Amino acid sequence: MTDLTQKGFSLIELMIAILISTLLILGVTELFSRTSAADRDNTELARMQESGRLALEVIGQDARRAGYQGCTLSNTETPFPGGGTLPNDAASSTAANTVTFRYATPGSGCGTTALNFEPAIVYTSGQDRIIRRNNDPILDNATMAVAFIPAGDINLAKAINIQVTISDSRQGNDRLNDRVFSATYELRNRMQ
Repeated sequence: MTDLTQKGFSLIELMIAILISTLLILGVTELFSRTSAADRDNTELARMQESGRLALEVIGQDARRAGYQGCTLSNTETPFPGGGTLPNDAASSTAANTVTFRYATPGSGCGTTALNFEPAIVYTSGQDRIIRRNNDPILDNATMAVAFIPAGDINLAKAINIQVTISDSRQGNDRLNDRVFSATYELRNRMQ
């Protein structure tokens, strides 16, 4: 009598094991690929949200100061260097993607201290999709739109709305949709 006990896998058993392990490996690879893509999307979305929030905060600091006339607030217009007067010319715009803010240096005009003005702060965005502050880039992959409220005569506007649109910085078909961030700032010199 011969001993017919099996001492290994048959060819069919081996092929089935290879097939099952291949399917498992493909499943794990697909899961890893999807998880990695979702992580990239979430990271880019977080970058876009943080960029939009920071851009509005930087622009908002200057918008909130627009029209500040030092310690001595007066109802008279004050001429400032480079042309224009406060309070009417504290915030101005020459295009929908440009805004200029002007204000006195904090602490100036107090007691015997002369009234001094900060240089005009100009925010622009253009075809290059870069928002600039006095020609220095502050945010790329972004555009800005400016609207005075109420619309019409810029000298009668009591507030300004800034809208920042952030684009995904990645190239290719897996880009996220643009995100739009908006804030409205009251113009301190026109609140009455």
